[in-house]
Amino acid sequence: MSRYAGIIHHSPDNTLVHLPLQEVNVRVWMVDVSARVVLSQVFENVSETPTSRAKYVFPLPASAATCAFELEHADGRVIVGVAKEKSEAAETFQSALDAGKTAGLVEWVTDDLFTISIGSIPARQKVTARLTFVLDLLDEGRPDHVRLQLPMAVAERYGETPQAMIDASTTNERTRVQITVDVQTSDTIQDIRSPTHPISLLRYKTREGRKSERRMSAILTSTTFLDQDFVLTVHALGLDKPRCFAEVDPQRGDTIAMQLSFVSKFKMPRVPSQEYMFVIDRSGSMDGNPMDTAKCTLEMLLHLLPDSQTTFNIFSFGNEVDGMWGSSVPLNEATMRHAISNIQTMKANYGGTEIAKALQFAVVSRNRDRPTAMFVLTDGDIHASAALDPFTVVSNAVKNCKPDAQLRVYTLGIGEHVSSAMCERLAREGGGTCLFAVQAEDITGKCAQLLNAGRTREIESVTVDWHGSGNPPAVNFSPSSRHHPLPPSIVQLEPPPPIQQVPHVITKIIPGMRFNVFAITTFRSVPSEVRLRAKVDGLAEDLELVVPVTVVKPFKDDWTSIPLVHTLAARELIKHLAEGRTSAAPLPKPTVPATDEEVRKAAIVRLGLEYQLVSQHTSFVAIESGRETTRSRLRRSKSWQRSRRQHNPPSTPVVTSDAATPGTDTSTVQTILDSLSQLAYAVFSFFSSDAPSTTRGRPRRLPGTYYSAAPSRSGSPSILSEHTFQHDNSSTDTFSTLSSLEGSSTSSRWSYSRPSSPVRPREDPIERIPSPVLGRIPSAPAFQAQAVLPRLRTHSPIPKEAYTLISLQSYDGSFTPSPQLGQLVGIETLGKAAELQVDGNIWATAVAVAYLKHHLVAEPDLLDALMNKALEYAEGRGASLLSGRDFSAWVETARQHLGQG
Repeated sequence: MSRYAGIIHHSPDNTLVHLPLQEVNVRVWMVDVSARVVLSQVFENVSETPTSRAKYVFPLPASAATCAFELEHADGRVIVGVAKEKSEAAETFQSALDAGKTAGLVEWVTDDLFTISIGSIPARQKVTARLTFVLDLLDEGRPDHVRLQLPMAVAERYGETPQAMIDASTTNERTRVQITVDVQTSDTIQDIRSPTHPISLLRYKTREGRKSERRMSAILTSTTFLDQDFVLTVHALGLDKPRCFAEVDPQRGDTIAMQLSFVSKFKMPRVPSQEYMFVIDRSGSMDGNPMDTAKCTLEMLLHLLPDSQTTFNIFSFGNEVDGMWGSSVPLNEATMRHAISNIQTMKANYGGTEIAKALQFAVVSRNRDRPTAMFVLTDGDIHASAALDPFTVVSNAVKNCKPDAQLRVYTLGIGEHVSSAMCERLAREGGGTCLFAVQAEDITGKCAQLLNAGRTREIESVTVDWHGSGNPPAVNFSPSSRHHPLPPSIVQLEPPPPIQQVPHVITKIIPGMRFNVFAITTFRSVPSEVRLRAKVDGLAEDLELVVPVTVVKPFKDDWTSIPLVHTLAARELIKHLAEGRTSAAPLPKPTVPATDEEVRKAAIVRLGLEYQLVSQHTSFVAIESGRETTRSRLRRSKSWQRSRRQHNPPSTPVVTSDAATPGTDTSTVQTILDSLSQLAYAVFSFFSSDAPSTTRGRPRRLPGTYYSAAPSRSGSPSILSEHTFQHDNSSTDTFSTLSSLEGSSTSSRWSYSRPSSPVRPREDPIERIPSPVLGRIPSAPAFQAQAVLPRLRTHSPIPKEAYTLISLQSYDGSFTPSPQLGQLVGIETLGKAAELQVDGNIWATAVAVAYLKHHLVAEPDLLDALMNKALEYAEGRGASLLSGRDFSAWVETARQHLGQG
């Protein structure tokens, strides 16, 4: 399949010439649930003549906010890009080309594609295009896991190709690629792995030779270009804990951006009756591993369906679409086995990817008298257009539902180069969630997560009090000076409200899935806490979560300062505005009458200029002025910071903090991690009720840090009790983070003395304060992580025997004695039913559960779902067959007979 990436230009004889992509260098700072990425591409003009306007097409994660761009000549001179309104940027770029200047232009194509146009590149010269973007990490679908997924090439997609991608050529196989990911977490790292590529791991050490448990680096070096996404997953304790960050605008100090993030642990009520629809992509792009993964996923999902009051149907699509049945059928043993038999023969032989047609077909056939959960399994390789718009299909279907028969859509992006923009937006329009998987080994736990999400009741309302339980703080409001006037061609807008929350209306909190909500406020002080309240259908009491606020600082070094929380919040606002969902991002008020589209464009332009972001209506343009300097001199100047937000001159900060008291700022390169790495407070886990509350004394304050003013607490009996974290101080004061990094300085593992520094990687854009030395761990493939990191708790693939056993489970959760089951658990053990005077099905089910509990310990969500089905059988249809004993007692007896001490 064709891959699009690289720079092409017209030679003097008007033929298209490909500029070889010589090197790709990706530096990632991945801290808890967020990341900053600097992507450097080195191209070479190998011809004897200068290039004309050259074009470069490259993908990026759909959730990323592209916030900086520069071009670097071979002699080290750097041209810095500035965000402007799209047409203005294009005109500026063209004028520079006409004047013979070197120039660059970054334009949005889709949420996961952009183009860079570069002016004349001298003969036999190299040029480096460098982009910076920030993003929230993906939900991995497992407890305390996050996922970094970086697209390396753009797969050929079905539908009308955007103009910007036409004539983009394939990558050069000699391209050198290096990806370095610096991982730092708030608690102990359990596992770092890549399911897609072999990686080397560097473990940080202290001066005393002790190994840091919370900071490591993962490195990939390849002599060839990568034609599949690079995926890295991190499992660390505490990643799912609630956290709220507040960031004061570093330029003017008159806004505070806030981010609330948590993974709900509450077991929400389930719908008693539901229809399940599975829409599976069988287009040509799904051939091979993606199709195998989809089939495995679909079969697993069927086994996890509730046996009572459940109907289901399966739809296959490509150029055409068909359903397994004309309408959904009740789930029973016969229909489940018929479906599985058909799934096993599926092939990717349906041609193109007419996903809009498939979704419309499924929606028309749904039962409108009960809730419907739709699961879409696809690689998303299409270009949406007016004639092929799946988002409108889903959005209209959701809007037209009856209150007691809602439709929710969940997507599972499958494959090595999945379109994250397509999959994530489908889930947003459908009120569901999205997960990604590269291969079948990654899919099992996610099946349980998606199905559990689809079975929960609707959220009636969610409100966030950004000022906590107190009165709203005073606000800064200077309409005349706050915002730079928009270009004359753009509708002028009134100032935004004191609180810009996104999503504006919260309609979902899915158990086990990460939830993020942002706000840009004009508060004069940082509140000490935020309070979230949720009303759930079927629950008498409202749920409440109170989280202390942590003040953080921007990603900052000598030549760039990126306000991370502001940037991520602005990106979310732009995304929801562009998609036209006023409930997620309401339109601002224009100063003169204007259409909604004009106002929407103006709102996006204002955010793009204010926070220097590429969007549908803003682009980066970099123009050679003749005053460029080398990178070493640029680092010592402030020109980069001035050029990024030149229309907003810095002002004296006017924000105070109720949440934090600053200590002595010991370095101008102090970053978010500096602010948080020695924080000590306890935080409530969301929606639990078992452990008793504990209290801890306030830790000692340290220079250069901010502190939360209040411990997490709850006013609802439905809230989890307090959990306390420990923090490893062996690598404090190193780089930026959005981590809450909870801990207690009195219980830290290491002393506060600063250890010696590691060898600094080349072109590290964040100046490091002394931090631990690195010890190299030998390179090894991802599946040999146990050998690479013997002390890490690695995620092992599910044994094939467990898959086989799951396939033997009946639709109602029970197991029947059979030769196949006997081969797995032991014929002698399975034959103990008569001796123990217990029904054969009850005993077979107990033995199977004991077997699964032993082999699926690394997949708690999947194990829980399978055990729940077995328990529902034992307490329902099988209750009269228990011979006077509790089912758990039979499971324990089975465990003993299996020899699982």
